[in-house]
Amino acid sequence: MKVTGKTTIFEGRYLRIVEKDLIDKDGTNRKWETLERTNVHGNGAVVIIPVTRDGNLLFEKNWRAPIESSVVQFPAGLTDIEGEPEEEAARRELLEETGYAAKEMIPVFLSPLSAAVTGTRAMHYFAPDVEYVGKPDGDGIEEIEVLKVPVAKADEFMLNLPEGVELDLRVPGIVWLLRKKGFLPQAQD
Repeated sequence: MKVTGKTTIFEGRYLRIVEKDLIDKDGTNRKWETLERTNVHGNGAVVIIPVTRDGNLLFEKNWRAPIESSVVQFPAGLTDIEGEPEEEAARRELLEETGYAAKEMIPVFLSPLSAAVTGTRAMHYFAPDVEYVGKPDGDGIEEIEVLKVPVAKADEFMLNLPEGVELDLRVPGIVWLLRKKGFLPQAQD
């Protein structure tokens, strides 16, 4: 596939709908509608996998307007301040959303957030030994509840969410990758 052009169909305050012109391997012209964020810099987003000093993973139960439901996810946010390094954006988002501060942010991997819909990618940071420093200071548009789960019970937690709460399926993949890379202990059967 090769992108040969793109046309903006709609532009809102934070999102732009773009139609991309493509040529496939057989030379056929095709079109694909995508979303672009208008308020991000760099890759576009950061995800933080925080572990407290006493061995708890911090998850968030975050109400999300597009699906009108609460979702369990890791703390995350946009790289929406021009000139702010991604690591600083990760520190800022962790503090704003959870009230926890990280002494160390270890970049682990970069991945697309929803490759079929948007080109936004997220740098994932492992934050060991995070410490609670005060009440979260979110922007009010999100309803976030911080959930502390012992690392050893993460799988059980993800398999037994409360009714009406959905699991962002990136979460188990992130946990698996961090186990394979040695940042988290292997799951116990």
